[in-house]
Amino acid sequence: MKKITALLLCTLSANSWAVKLSDYKPFKFEPLFTNPVCETYSYDRPLITVNGSTVTSKPKNVYCKPSDEAASVSRENSPQYRIVEWVSDKDTKELYLAYLSFSSKNVANALCSAVGRGVKLSIVLDGGADNANPVLNPAAEGLKKCGENLVTVTYRGTTAGLGYAHNKILMVNPGTKIAKILYSSGNMTSGTSINHENWNFITTSGESYFAQSHKCVLEAMIEAGDTKTNFSKFLNDCRGKIKAEQETDIQVFFSPVDGKKALEKVKEAGDQAKSIEAMSHRFSGQIAAIFMKLLVDKKPIKFILDDDIYWSVKRREDIGRNTSIESFKIYKDLINKGMETKFLQTNQNVFQLQHNKFMIFTFDNGGAVFNGAGNFTTAAFTKNFENFYYITIPEVVEAYNKQYDLYFDKMATSEDNMPRDYILP
Repeated sequence: MKKITALLLCTLSANSWAVKLSDYKPFKFEPLFTNPVCETYSYDRPLITVNGSTVTSKPKNVYCKPSDEAASVSRENSPQYRIVEWVSDKDTKELYLAYLSFSSKNVANALCSAVGRGVKLSIVLDGGADNANPVLNPAAEGLKKCGENLVTVTYRGTTAGLGYAHNKILMVNPGTKIAKILYSSGNMTSGTSINHENWNFITTSGESYFAQSHKCVLEAMIEAGDTKTNFSKFLNDCRGKIKAEQETDIQVFFSPVDGKKALEKVKEAGDQAKSIEAMSHRFSGQIAAIFMKLLVDKKPIKFILDDDIYWSVKRREDIGRNTSIESFKIYKDLINKGMETKFLQTNQNVFQLQHNKFMIFTFDNGGAVFNGAGNFTTAAFTKNFENFYYITIPEVVEAYNKQYDLYFDKMATSEDNMPRDYILP
């Protein structure tokens, strides 16, 4: 009897007792950063910087143009390369995508081929301001021609108190033994190539809370994303049926339902951290207020912003996708109060963005990363469909620390070294 009992215990799934995502089998968490490969774009004449030195070009591999996409995505460690690889895998049978926007031709071609071989595809996109008459996405709608009755496209957002459908999730084979989840700061656009973005590729057991909760949120958007009330009820009912425990090394927050909890987590981590390093495309509202308090408490903070914010203040006008009102508040409430800030000099002409949104918290013992789809604005935590994450997996934190050092030390520009004149190559 003892031998039989021992055998039964040995044959129980190793996942039965998992409380960390990293305890599940399989487990792989691969953070990839676009880090585009771009030509050097020179000015017509040398420009004088704020500190009086001269520059002859925009920073290489920071300022990019659409013509740089081919070189950027051909690398095996590029996010777009890995996306196409996942979509094209022979074991891929079903795909869910949820993004604000979708236009990547290479990804669309891979999806079309997948549908052509029988893969089921469900897409959720933002439909614009009129939910009754959504703005149809040409790339998504075109995929319906690739396989009869295998593609559905749902448009959500901007109705009944909801903001944008701003999730950024790709899920492979939901509800199966092995699940793959991709979440990102970027959309399925130039965000896969020449924007500055982070993309997080996770392979895990379908038994994990992490995998099952993502299936829940995708289904909730499709089945009940017409109102905040319906979405909240569907999501909470679905998550309530998950038998697995929530993992402790990666906590998941889906806005607008979990937005308050996500903000509380940021505040808690900030209070405990000895230093904070962050990047964001937008920065305002409740989360900016948390950072203002951290500065008052003398917490060392490094922050990297898009140079559109710098130029919005200098020129007193909206630049790119950043507003002068928000930019002035960032300067007044944060930069002028001691936040150490640098800028990525992106290409406003083609809406190339510094579009990362993440924070790294360094504690006396270890660290954590907070990241996800949403900008650091109040709407991202209260109105939009968003997905956020708080991660303490050591190798993931290490990868983000390494990338942040690259951004801050080599790619970003301090205010003293910014050109005095607003001139684009």
